[in-house]
Amino acid sequence: MTPHGSTSRPRGLTRERFRAAPPGRRGVVVLFFAFFFVAFLGLCAVVVDLGIARTTQLQMQTSADVAALEGLSGRDASVPDPDLQRRQSASLLAQLVFDEDLDLATGPDQFRLGAGLVLGTGVSGVNNPLGGVLDPGAPWVPTLQLNVGANAQSGDLVSGTFTPLDPADPSSVDWHDESNDYSRLDFAPEDRGTSFLARLRRTRADQPLDRVAGVSSSGPTLPYLFGLGSGVLSTPDPSVYDPRRDGITVRAAAIADARPVTAAGLARPGLPGLAPLATGASPDAVHWLSFDALEWAAVPIRGQFTAVLAASGQISGTSTGAAITGSPRLGAMASEGPVQIPPTPSLELTGLTYATVHTRDSGTGAVQIRGFVAVQLELSAVEAGPTLRLVGIKLDNSVAPANATAQPTAAIDASLPPVAPGDARLLAPVLAR
Repeated sequence: MTPHGSTSRPRGLTRERFRAAPPGRRGVVVLFFAFFFVAFLGLCAVVVDLGIARTTQLQMQTSADVAALEGLSGRDASVPDPDLQRRQSASLLAQLVFDEDLDLATGPDQFRLGAGLVLGTGVSGVNNPLGGVLDPGAPWVPTLQLNVGANAQSGDLVSGTFTPLDPADPSSVDWHDESNDYSRLDFAPEDRGTSFLARLRRTRADQPLDRVAGVSSSGPTLPYLFGLGSGVLSTPDPSVYDPRRDGITVRAAAIADARPVTAAGLARPGLPGLAPLATGASPDAVHWLSFDALEWAAVPIRGQFTAVLAASGQISGTSTGAAITGSPRLGAMASEGPVQIPPTPSLELTGLTYATVHTRDSGTGAVQIRGFVAVQLELSAVEAGPTLRLVGIKLDNSVAPANATAQPTAAIDASLPPVAPGDARLLAPVLAR
């Protein structure tokens, strides 16, 4: 018990006790502190440098995701050169991810977004730990090469076909890895494939596939910051990779795959969508074009069809000059009952239009939507009156440019058996990798 008025002192290692300790014990304490301090510095280096590398990879991955989705959504765009246009759009969006005001002409923005910092000039792809200057106001922003024409598998933007991993197959566990030549077991280049790959990279300048004009590009490696303070830094062997000099390699790749559309919106001026054939007094009374799945499969790809809508809501039709028979007919309204025929053709009934395919229950007659298809309607051939006459062309498996969504794995109803292979479904891009 401490006497009244006295002050207790800590029983730990005080300055007086350290001075009073034998020299050998003091040496142990100093050695322990030095060892702990060096280990602490090493831990700080790992946290700082790998943390920056991970953040940079996430920034690059976001840009790659956006570019892959944009590249696939423009595959079937109604423009003179859709492949060139979609690659240009993908490259532009990859940069706009890092542009605060979405205007590249204004130069660097206030927050100077980018895919990681640059040490020194950053033009050679090799860091200079002895003479480099860190400029946080000059982050790296990718300029993806279009890779048009050649469509090389090592390019920044690659059109191809994606093969999903089979988790039950033990031999395919590494399918999603990229080889040194950027080939993948889950992706094969194809000019008009149903998938699109976007790739960003920060690699050394001595990688021949990473800096090919018009095909591929790469930013400088990510520099070490805290790790450069290492006391063991010496002149590295130029023939051997040394991360202190050559920096950290960071890559990001994304694959968008086309999947059957599970939801689509109504068409609007300048925006493709479900073609509204007649609009009633309320939004719930909007009808859209819907084709019987089996009858629709009988229409040849790129074949012309004619659909005549009656006020009763039924559609009769012909394909390539021959009448389509059977019940139901070529098309039927997804909503039953009388409809209003518009007095004049609508602008939404022109160009690329989405429609649904359905089956009808043999017992109840109920319509069940099975998916979405793309048709090309001719406004000049649309005739209104007591009936509405439409002339269109059946498109093949088309990727919707907008106003349609898909799910990575789910279909409309997995319990329903597949319909005829000639459906020519409407597709939408989803991130597969």
